[in-house]
Amino acid sequence: MPYRFDSERAALIEITPHPLLDGISAHRARATELILAATREIDLTGVNITDTTVPGPPDAPDVAVRIYTPLIGSRPTPAILHLRGGGFVAGALGTDHRANIELGRALGATVISVDYRLAPENPYPAAIEDCYAALLWTVDRADRLGVDPTRLAVHGVNTGAGLAAALALLARDRGGPALCCQCLLRPELDDRRARVGPRPDAAARWDAYLGAGVAGTDEVPVYAAPARATDLRGLPPAYVSVQEGDRLLDEGVAYAARLRAAGVPVDLRHQPASPVAVAPAPTASGAVRCTGGPGSRRRHRSPAAVHGTAGVSREAAGVSRERDDRISYLRAALKIRF
Repeated sequence: MPYRFDSERAALIEITPHPLLDGISAHRARATELILAATREIDLTGVNITDTTVPGPPDAPDVAVRIYTPLIGSRPTPAILHLRGGGFVAGALGTDHRANIELGRALGATVISVDYRLAPENPYPAAIEDCYAALLWTVDRADRLGVDPTRLAVHGVNTGAGLAAALALLARDRGGPALCCQCLLRPELDDRRARVGPRPDAAARWDAYLGAGVAGTDEVPVYAAPARATDLRGLPPAYVSVQEGDRLLDEGVAYAARLRAAGVPVDLRHQPASPVAVAPAPTASGAVRCTGGPGSRRRHRSPAAVHGTAGVSREAAGVSRERDDRISYLRAALKIRF
């Protein structure tokens, strides 16, 4: 049967693994194409961008990071450690390039994007350990980076938000750097939900990250799936954004409620549902059936082609509201005065 999906991220359907379509390598290739397309003609005004590497975890390679330093505002700046999405298996430094430029420019904050290792070649705990190494480096190099280590936030989208929540847990438990807040946008937090619903790719992603057949068992640590954590006390304040109609809605709401119950300040924002489309569904033979007609082949279309101009306008308004809400929250949490 066809199913509904969040149209705001329609393009991401192309870069998340789908066991009925292509292998992970094909999705990574498609992700590279989308990154190149999305990074053309970007306004770089007001931001200096530097790529470098930081020392990785013990016995692991260095971690690539991209630093977005604002050319406005006072020094030292607040810092935001950004963890991209990509389902644990895809993505690169350029995945959220435009969004990170806009975030740094809007806040006058230094944004540090982490190119953590990908599964299945590097399963858990590679990604979260890379993120923790980048967090330590940011604090250790605060003077040279021109950032204030007492005004540090972690920020992520989808699986990146899950990593951000895990990083907050890990930093607390290891006595690591204090975070002003954790900004979790439509977070994916719970491996136990991977096999619930109409998305076989979710189970495939968790299998790649945790190992085949591990998701849903008692072997999954809290730093892989933060929803499993039983003690949430002492975590940094959280901004949690969820979207009606999104398959991750319940995960985000439940985690926000449990944070509140543990005494953690939480700003939970319900964003309205975007105009929806019908995604392709597998047939019994494993071929892909699209709603455009019997035997149609799956192909990527622009949002306008899928939803129409009115749908794009409503979607843009929703994205703008979410961005404004998030910027306002981060401005207050990081004590930004301008």
